[in-house]
Amino acid sequence: MPSDSALPSKLFQPLHLGALTLQHRIVLAPLTRFRANDAHEPQDVTVEYYAQRASVSGTLLICEPTFVAPEAGGYDNVPGVWSDAQIAQWKKVGLASMARLRVHDSASSGCDCA
Repeated sequence: MPSDSALPSKLFQPLHLGALTLQHRIVLAPLTRFRANDAHEPQDVTVEYYAQRASVSGTLLICEPTFVAPEAGGYDNVPGVWSDAQIAQWKKVGLASMARLRVHDSASSGCDCA
């Protein structure tokens, strides 16, 4: 019988969350990064930051905290979600992250799904 140290860690085993299947149990925690502009719009560096972290298929990423209204703020350069311009920038974050996952999945599985 193998010792406990010879068994694979649960950390690297798949986890089912409703309809989602994560390939491992490592989650990117929400981290406030203070990189939005003065209008609280995420910048291109934010798009790249999340896309880089989405390069491992089956990873759960939780985005940084956001302000839901100008009155809810109190800190400079925290992204918001109350204006169309902010939402447009967050959409770029999501699309870039999904694109990175498609490229990764295509390369690792041999399919042409990118």
